[in-house]
Amino acid sequence: MSLNNWAIAQTQTIKYDSVIVKTTKPTTSQEEKVFSQVNLDFAKKIENKDQDSLWDRFWNWLTDLIFGNSSEDSKANMFSIFLWALAISGIIIVIWLLTRTEFTSFLRGNTKNTAFNFSDVEEDISSIDFNTRIKKAIDEKDYRLAFRWHYLKQLNILNERKIINYEPFKTNIDYGFELAKSPYQQTFTDISRIYDYVWYGKYDITMVDYEKLENKFKSFEEKIKN
Repeated sequence: MSLNNWAIAQTQTIKYDSVIVKTTKPTTSQEEKVFSQVNLDFAKKIENKDQDSLWDRFWNWLTDLIFGNSSEDSKANMFSIFLWALAISGIIIVIWLLTRTEFTSFLRGNTKNTAFNFSDVEEDISSIDFNTRIKKAIDEKDYRLAFRWHYLKQLNILNERKIINYEPFKTNIDYGFELAKSPYQQTFTDISRIYDYVWYGKYDITMVDYEKLENKFKSFEEKIKN
């Protein structure tokens, strides 16, 4: 068979597909049904990966660590936990700060019976001979009472020099606020702690203890008068 006859024979054996191909387009409801069943979170993560800030990445990592995923529900739960933890931490810090001040002593009893309240002193403090009262208390070995007269004496001096405004019902916290912008606040805080320890704590104070702590009051008195 010649090459020409072979080509003719091959041409005659070719059959062409005459079936008409029809294209079908899904309806809108069908599309919504299909895509609603597909988890596209991975696509969103890839799309938003380069747009997330450092804080967003950290937040996603933390959410993944705790809940195993970073879906919107998990993030909402994580945010609630964060707010609660922040609130609890704030309360703990406030309580800790209050325990470092004499405010806890203020809360222990009625205002009239607090450690730093002198409502029971009926006489005018400006007329009190503090040195005589202190000496008498020492002679009777009542060192707690001696410190109380020491403390009231300092308040009287501060009041006479217009550094504070003395009132019998006020506490050391009130006077601390009045001394906030003065050079006496820190030293006043120190002697207030001594008074709190000795008088309100009701500890047994010996003569040796008294002599060690008395210098604090004397130094403060010299500082006020100079």
